[in-house]
Amino acid sequence: MLQAIRSRGASLVVKALFAVLIATFVIWGIGDIFRLRATRPPVVATVGGRQITAQDLQNALQPVLDRLSAQLGRTFDLKQAKRLGVVDAVLAQLIDRELADREVRRLQLDVSDDVIRSAILGNPSFRTPSGTFDRALFNEVLARNNLSEEQFIALLRRDIPRADLYRAITAGAAPPQPLLTLLYRYQNEKRIADIVALPAAAVGGIGQPSAAELEKYYKAHPELFRAPEYRGFTVASLVPDDIAKDFKVPEAKLKEEYEEHRDQFVIPERRQVQQILAPSEAKAKAVEAALAAGTSWRQAATTIAGQDPATIDLGLVKPQDLPKPLADAAFALPLDKPSQPLKSPLGWHILRVVKIVPAKTESFAEAKPELTLMAARSEAAERIDKIGNHVDDALAGGMSLGATIKKFGLKATTIAAADEHGMTPQGRPVSLPIAPGRVLRLVFSSEEGRTSRVYHTDDGGIFVIRVDKITPPHVRPLAAVKDQAIAAWRADKRRQKIDEEAKALIAAVNSGTPLKEAAKQKGLQVTTSPPLSRRAADDAGVPPQLVAKLFAAKPGAAVMIADASGAYVAQLEKVEVPAAPKPAATASLAEAAKAALEADLAYEFTAALRRRYPVEIHRTVLERLF
Repeated sequence: MLQAIRSRGASLVVKALFAVLIATFVIWGIGDIFRLRATRPPVVATVGGRQITAQDLQNALQPVLDRLSAQLGRTFDLKQAKRLGVVDAVLAQLIDRELADREVRRLQLDVSDDVIRSAILGNPSFRTPSGTFDRALFNEVLARNNLSEEQFIALLRRDIPRADLYRAITAGAAPPQPLLTLLYRYQNEKRIADIVALPAAAVGGIGQPSAAELEKYYKAHPELFRAPEYRGFTVASLVPDDIAKDFKVPEAKLKEEYEEHRDQFVIPERRQVQQILAPSEAKAKAVEAALAAGTSWRQAATTIAGQDPATIDLGLVKPQDLPKPLADAAFALPLDKPSQPLKSPLGWHILRVVKIVPAKTESFAEAKPELTLMAARSEAAERIDKIGNHVDDALAGGMSLGATIKKFGLKATTIAAADEHGMTPQGRPVSLPIAPGRVLRLVFSSEEGRTSRVYHTDDGGIFVIRVDKITPPHVRPLAAVKDQAIAAWRADKRRQKIDEEAKALIAAVNSGTPLKEAAKQKGLQVTTSPPLSRRAADDAGVPPQLVAKLFAAKPGAAVMIADASGAYVAQLEKVEVPAAPKPAATASLAEAAKAALEADLAYEFTAALRRRYPVEIHRTVLERLF
């Protein structure tokens, strides 16, 4: 996960995520309440003589770490936050807030009790669904945030003037229409190009490498033939299904469970639904008319709507299996009567119900097998939990893993060698009794020869691992990878040949020969693209990388891209610049530009405050504590 975050650390998406998470505590400002301590912790920064302590930073960081952990679905700790710049970003936010507070004090800005009262009464967090202020809800929200009423009011007295100050700075920021026109034209500009595709798979005449050529290629590209680290390990496990069959559950208990959870054995009504999916309302109405005139369902679907026959029958479905508008219609229809055309994001639907299976409640006899299995698994999980405690004690007391397996009836699974993805040296996935992902993470973070503690699974099982052997990464001998080396050598030769051919086309265009003519001379096919936008994707049949190069080129210029699959050469033929838009067409653009201008003004204002009030960051303390 950390690697995934790093790889996207420079992206706008990740920066925006951090910005949103960090901004929440800046507005709320809860961290301040922890400043009142008898002994002040070390200072990480000073702003105009006022101190920001390590405790202030820690209090501000923790909500951010919690939110990131929730967003990523995995613990996001302080070490990761520091590596990704989150610690520095949060400290910068604390500094900016202190700068604004100093300027508020200098300007002697204040807030009246009436404004405070209005802010509290108008906060939707303290209102009931009917919209009235709820004192009990107010107290509950404050308690959840460890705030007294006095502390919350004190926060508002600081936060409101600070917000007012920034609103005064950014008020009136509005992009001029000429700027919006330029941005609109930039975003909506289209380009048309002649394109030649040079697939590597079409290159022939490569031949086979000589022994010397293959040896040279092998030595020059050792990374292609490197085997990953492999680990041999043993998993000792016990899951409920291993022992559930040994438990006999009394029928009286099963009947008690059945009566207590009878609602879980209700099978809702199911209907076999057929659909005709049309690409437009006009097509849907044509289908509707054809069905009314007696055309068969299948014929109308395939010949009028152009639908794949395999997508007509949706099978036996429950209401929750369909989007709500379609489910509402399908479960209100009588048998064999077409619905009216219904619109969804997928297109226009006409539905028909050909079978109805009424809702029913499974009898005890029908539910008994499932009840028996559930009860047995529950009892097995309880037994396994106790066994896990004994296994832990035995291993801690020095008992070997083999003896522990034998004494407690654990299931032993031995893997001779597997990489971190669970693949054997032969390229086959390993088979494990426990979810492989979790086992492999533990295996590849453990030392050789050490037996782990007992781990618990979500379904009530237990397992222990021991790494038996570690084989470090190494370059496989040529004899073992000869076929792979030959394939790589041939692929490399294809790429070289494609690259030479693409560069020859580029040179011809640069010499004044149109791409169409140069390609024709070489027997290559040229296609003219549809108008491409800056947001063009693969559905236009043009790789995004090529589109990006076309938007950086001048009319008549040739560009190329190449990858393992081949190359593309394109000549920019035409630039389509949209006419000046009407103001209504740039409304959303104006909102985005206005927000950007406000952000720039706020940034410049904060930069000016940093020049007015000296800021010092104590890096030594920061590095030591964070």
